Amino acid sequence: MQYRSVLPGVALCLAGLLGCSSASTTPDDASAPADVTASFSAMTAVTTLGQNCMPVVASDPLSLRGSITLTNTGTVPIGPITLSAGLVIRVLGGETMATFAVTPVTLAAVAPGQSGTVDFTKTAGSLAGDAGVSGCEIVPCDSPVRIALRLTGPHLPDGARAFSEPMPMPCTH
Repeated sequence: MQYRSVLPGVALCLAGLLGCSSASTTPDDASAPADVTASFSAMTAVTTLGQNCMPVVASDPLSLRGSITLTNTGTVPIGPITLSAGLVIRVLGGETMATFAVTPVTLAAVAPGQSGTVDFTKTAGSLAGDAGVSGCEIVPCDSPVRIALRLTGPHLPDGARAFSEPMPMPCTH
């Protein structure tokens, strides 16, 4: 029996490629037909990234701020979109190195053909990695990483994320 994914864009998004693309969704409102396809691209821009690895190292040394921009390339409004969590992803291999919370923010619904941007800030004390690993060992200094933010809201597929460009993890020693 053959299976065909109804979420073709999610595979690209979850693979760590830049932006997220189209996916079939079930609308949450009666104004859109049931076979609606939400198409979008989303990008994370990091403005502050670094770890304070000077003694004594905190259990969560990571500082992170930035914004996400979502462009609606489809035919129905997307959102409102909520950001509440993120990931630090290893560029080589694509594994999740750590998770973190962001101060919950909402991007207003984005109309077809429009873009919206919202700023985010990582919640202090929220960095979590593998069991038994803490401080600057969670995300090793200078390792190439990408920051991904989880996006949730009407007409977004489960697992939708916005990714940053690859960058090294800067540390202060």
